[in-house]
Amino acid sequence: MTEEIKTTRYVIDPASQVSGPSIGMIITGVIGALFSFFALIALGIGMSFSSLWGIRNIDRYEDFYGGAIGMGSSFLGLLVAIFIIYAALKMKELKQWNLAVVASVLAMVPCISPCCIIGLPIGIWSLVVLMRPEVKAAFN
Repeated sequence: MTEEIKTTRYVIDPASQVSGPSIGMIITGVIGALFSFFALIALGIGMSFSSLWGIRNIDRYEDFYGGAIGMGSSFLGLLVAIFIIYAALKMKELKQWNLAVVASVLAMVPCISPCCIIGLPIGIWSLVVLMRPEVKAAFN
């Protein structure tokens, strides 16, 4: 007599699957917003980019990043961080799949999000979860 081996497959609902990555994206966005906001304030009161990050002997770059370019890149970073937070909140609600994918990719881009330390692993994790067929089908 042959014995049938039953395998039990644990199926986790899509809302639980996106919970961790969406929280990670929110944390990534908040940290990015804090960095950008601090840079905007510091550059606004006249601190140089090199003094912000403790870099020495870069006088030729200091003029370039200390003015409008530094303020513009910090403002852009703040906008991207707000977008990542918004998209992560929508991802947690299983809404706007495309928006969540774009935010995941933006979180991985250095110089926009908190670089590779946080944004890269969270963005990859988020994309892996978002690309699962059952998760993609659950989005409205």
